[in-house]
Amino acid sequence: MNRHADPFAFLPVDSPTAAEIRAFDWSGTPLGSVDRWPNALRSMLATMFDTPQPMFVSAEPGKMFFFNDPYRLMLGGRLAGAIGHSFDTLWEDVWDDVSVHVERALAGEGSMHRDLPLRMTRHGYDEETWWSFSYAPLRDENGGIIGMYAVTNETTRGVRSALALRELNASLEREIDERTRERDQIWGISRDLYVVMGRDGHYRNVNPAWRIELGYEVSDLVGLGFEELVHPDDLERSHDAVSQLFDGEVVEDLEVRIRAYDGEFRWFAWTYVPDGDVVYGMGRDIQRRRDMEDQLRHAQKLEALGRLTGGIAHDFNNILGGIGGAIEVLTERLENGRIDGARRLLDAAGGAVKRAAGLTHRLLAYSRQQALSLSDVDANAIVRGLDLLLRPLLGKQVALDLRMEAGLWRTLSDASQLESAILNLAINARDAMPGGGTLRIATRNVEGADIGLGRADYVVIAVSDTGTGMSRSVVEKAFDPFFTTKAIGQGTGLGLSMVDGFARQTGGRAIIESQPGRGSTVSLWLPRHVGDTAASHAHIERGARRGDGKRVLLVEDEHMLRTLSREVLEEAGYSVSECGDGDEALRQLRAGNAVDILVTDVGLPGMDGRRLAASARESLPDLPVLFITGYAWEAFADTPRLPERTAILGKPFSLHALAEAVADLLDGTRP
Repeated sequence: MNRHADPFAFLPVDSPTAAEIRAFDWSGTPLGSVDRWPNALRSMLATMFDTPQPMFVSAEPGKMFFFNDPYRLMLGGRLAGAIGHSFDTLWEDVWDDVSVHVERALAGEGSMHRDLPLRMTRHGYDEETWWSFSYAPLRDENGGIIGMYAVTNETTRGVRSALALRELNASLEREIDERTRERDQIWGISRDLYVVMGRDGHYRNVNPAWRIELGYEVSDLVGLGFEELVHPDDLERSHDAVSQLFDGEVVEDLEVRIRAYDGEFRWFAWTYVPDGDVVYGMGRDIQRRRDMEDQLRHAQKLEALGRLTGGIAHDFNNILGGIGGAIEVLTERLENGRIDGARRLLDAAGGAVKRAAGLTHRLLAYSRQQALSLSDVDANAIVRGLDLLLRPLLGKQVALDLRMEAGLWRTLSDASQLESAILNLAINARDAMPGGGTLRIATRNVEGADIGLGRADYVVIAVSDTGTGMSRSVVEKAFDPFFTTKAIGQGTGLGLSMVDGFARQTGGRAIIESQPGRGSTVSLWLPRHVGDTAASHAHIERGARRGDGKRVLLVEDEHMLRTLSREVLEEAGYSVSECGDGDEALRQLRAGNAVDILVTDVGLPGMDGRRLAASARESLPDLPVLFITGYAWEAFADTPRLPERTAILGKPFSLHALAEAVADLLDGTRP
């Protein structure tokens, strides 16, 4: 800046700051003597008035205060007479905060004061503002310090944001603390089981409910694998749930039994949520609910059993009425010397007997105590044999699709019972498709499957429909006796229970897969049979075979049946000795009475038929044995196949069938 009469000519004439400076006179020195001011001060003032940032200068003598227009708002009530005041008196209220920076600047060192709070009037009202100041020394041409200057920036917005953020963080911390306390309270007082597990399936933490509900302390469980507490029968479903968790899926309503500290198992419904390497789980006790459901099912079974008992009594009364009526009419006619219509009456009585036999057969199939004649069976041949029978039964609206695996294994089963089971399933499938659809019967081999009986090979016969399907609750009850979804008069409710009973008797299972609206599949899983099949195909011409005096020991506790059986066998040419119980029969055998075959009821008083046969074979190891029984009973529960040279004839049976069965065993044509 060149010296001239007006050293502040660079300022606008109407500038308030310029006017104040022109009017200023300090230490008695008139304004015209400003040329005596240090060039550094004059240069700084020129720079200050040219910058858009708020800026002030405090210079000797007397630390006189100068500022530019952007700084005016910061002065507020200090604006009047601010020019020329000393810095410490002008800013007396904040001098304690800024004095250290001023002193450092006057000592030749720059510094910064951040976020100094100042109240100022803006837009007509006072408000709190914040500013940051950068202080620096003002030097003359020789490097001497003649004052200091500062550049300032408003930081109000940043400070307010920081304050708001701090308040928000504090609020969040308070809320987190509150939620944590709530969570801890729920964790502590809940009767549900809470667990935190690692992805390796080991417990990391559990809530106190484990001690209350199951008797475990936290220290008993931490580090324990979840499989160690799950019931063995529920492990497979648990493993499936773990696979879901590994895939990042939530597991809901996983019902498994958990072992309590005392060794008892209780049912819990679990929900698991994966979160990185941690899994959170909650288990709700459903033992009481299951117990109530079991009680309800039991009550329903009893109610159904009561209804069925009345129905069976009604059916048997009708059957007995038919038999008794036929005998009464025939007796009267014979007394009068008439025989017309005798054949028709006898046929009617025989038909009634068959209906009664069919009813007891269905009941025994449900209880899995019907007598099975197990032999080597080709399931494909059974299905093919049903083809012509099924098509007219299904009607035109239902298409039949047979898919049979080539090279299907053979199974040890009862051919007639298997045929009846498939037929029953097919009729059920037809009834599930009132509007028509497709019924598929498929066979396949399954190697090394575990259906709850250990790993084994199975022949599977699956009957599928495209009908209405079943809900989960219906599937759970489908094998219950007398349970049916059909209207009254359209079914007894024994169909599926018969099928399941038959499958279990052969060492297999019946399994249902179904969803509402998507049809159903009922599969018969029958054990694979590996063995000599020649016996099942043996055949001889059966004419009127004679006994030729061969000796039969007949053991039957029912007097009338024993008498009739003896007469038929003797008419067939056999020599028959009869007994009413096993002990008497064994005494005869041990007395040396030679016999060629033993025909015995299974359910004898005292010694049962199987024990009698075993005792007889101690001295006669090759003695053929024909068991006659109305049910398989527990005597054959430990083996799916009878010993060599034995057979079963189920009651009621034709007496001529008895003679044929005896002949078959003596001829060696029965397995």
